[in-house]
Amino acid sequence: MGDIIFEKLAKPEELSKSPMFVFAADAMASTSLQGLGKVQSPTPHYRTRPEFLQLQREFIEDGYIDGLLMTPADAEVLALDEKLFDDSSITPIVRMNAETGIWNPRFGVYRQQLSRPFQTVPLDDAKYCEDLTNCAMECHIKLGLYSITLNNDVEADERMLNAYLRFAKEVSKIRGFDHILEVFLPNVNLPGMDMEKRGQYTADSIMRTMNYLRQRERPLFIKTAYTTKEIWQELTQFDPTLIIGALGGARQMPALL
Repeated sequence: MGDIIFEKLAKPEELSKSPMFVFAADAMASTSLQGLGKVQSPTPHYRTRPEFLQLQREFIEDGYIDGLLMTPADAEVLALDEKLFDDSSITPIVRMNAETGIWNPRFGVYRQQLSRPFQTVPLDDAKYCEDLTNCAMECHIKLGLYSITLNNDVEADERMLNAYLRFAKEVSKIRGFDHILEVFLPNVNLPGMDMEKRGQYTADSIMRTMNYLRQRERPLFIKTAYTTKEIWQELTQFDPTLIIGALGGARQMPALL
């Protein structure tokens, strides 16, 4: 099973020379039937799930990336059924949640509202973290991604953080499985907060959240949006025990309420 991410994390001083590159193939946790991109052959059309699975197979075969982030459904096919990672250096990663701030069906308005945590099993299930990780570990996956969005709203943010902190504390008890944390910028428009202030708010929130967690409960690394050089330096230099990575893709812009 691919361990290249774990190998690179074991030598954090070398990450600046050999950074980790994770391809996010978890689009169907968020998007619509037209959200997997287009293909031109044999005729132009939106990519189907079988075509998207094939694209992921080609990434694995190519071996250029370090990690492949998948939905639970795709992870079952590629990691468990086809065992494509057994002889690959690429680390398989599975998405553990899909907060409402990333839901983006056609005509949906979820992204215009304060993001809410969303688990694949009810929060009142005392073993929900074990259930989540068991699904991943059955696919021989040792790393999961959990995402949060904080919006400077006390009720929404308390709900979001309670869900994550419970996840982090419970999953830390499961040996052989770790998590990474994805922190989005606020997904709604916050009056008076430009991109720089949104970045500062998110950076401060990340560090505050990490101080609620003991070492074993912390994520192996955090990925978040790059806003400005100054904020990035503050964030990456404040606590050397934390590894921070930049989100790829288009710059994250807020939806209007």
